[in-house]
Amino acid sequence: MPTTANRPAVDGLLVDMDGLFRHWRDTGARRGEQLAQLPAGTFDTYAYRHPSYRLAQLGVLTDQQWADDVARRLTAAFGPRALDAIGPWRADRGETDPVMLDLLTQARRHVPVGVLSNTTDAFRADLAHHGLADAFDHVFPTAELHVDKPAPLAFRTAAQAMGLPPDRLFFTDDEPPYVAGALHAGLRAELFTGPEAFAAALTRLGIPVTATKTLAPAA
Repeated sequence: MPTTANRPAVDGLLVDMDGLFRHWRDTGARRGEQLAQLPAGTFDTYAYRHPSYRLAQLGVLTDQQWADDVARRLTAAFGPRALDAIGPWRADRGETDPVMLDLLTQARRHVPVGVLSNTTDAFRADLAHHGLADAFDHVFPTAELHVDKPAPLAFRTAAQAMGLPPDRLFFTDDEPPYVAGALHAGLRAELFTGPEAFAAALTRLGIPVTATKTLAPAA
């Protein structure tokens, strides 16, 4: 926390994970589909658009139970060869964003930062996989909260766990409905549009950060 008289306009940050600090290219899913000779986009339908995914995000199913359910339904639809797709799909844990992680480090010098992600109980293991086990002061996978964004309760629960009133917390997300949910819960919130805009928003709040790193060109 700052020791100067220039106190930030908020006492904490609450941020989304995917689309900000981690990016999914779906390379594992596409590789698995090719390996098993499945139609492109099969995992989109059988994994992420199926109700079981929401159940895993809410903690009704574990991440492994969800993956097992995906495997069963793929096998029923495409035969045993579909199992060849599971390994590459599960091995892909996304890619981290060095620009945003640098901004996160800078911001934590001034205020605590929590991450609220609509995700399964694999989230903490994913953070550790990327070397980010200690990157956030508070970690809120919705599978642990048993409520997901954009429900206002998700944001109020996170704020309470951080020991902050909602109006002293700033939230950003790349999904407009989630920003609307945060605003309804009483948080200050803005739509995430990129690192430079994020850095500018934090600076306006009295949290001085600079987007100094640059991303490597896409392969």
